[in-house]
Amino acid sequence: MKTIKKHLILPVVALAAFTACHDTKAPEEKIHTESAPPQQAVVENETTITRPCAVLYSPDSIKLEKLKKDNGEEAFYTIADDNQNYMADARNFLEGKGINILEPAGGKMTFRSPNHPAELDLNDKKYNWEIWLYDGNKLHKVDVTDIENEYAKYMK
Repeated sequence: MKTIKKHLILPVVALAAFTACHDTKAPEEKIHTESAPPQQAVVENETTITRPCAVLYSPDSIKLEKLKKDNGEEAFYTIADDNQNYMADARNFLEGKGINILEPAGGKMTFRSPNHPAELDLNDKKYNWEIWLYDGNKLHKVDVTDIENEYAKYMK
């Protein structure tokens, strides 16, 4: 009788595991403020940016699992908590400045300017918790722990 119960439980466990592992992407929220331009249209996972903005990037679930495996569970949670706090502080600061904030889940972004065109591939494994500031002319990777000074340096 016990083997019959095991066979009944297996499909339920498999279904639960499948639905738990299914990663759905929430629709991107567009933030419009009086001083910030609207986000550019996304075309097949590629975005072209032409106006000043901030790009805030956090790792997806696959990268998070790899970081946990690479760093160990205890260290991973410390790293993740610290980075999430820095990102939240940076977001609050940037919102206060009225800058357009983009939070792409991945893909490629192209920053078009006459002097310093740049492409950013967020699928690159080297990116975890990152912030870039685009001043309308050049893309700057900034220190998330020092967002106020970085903003003053690049977003004049």
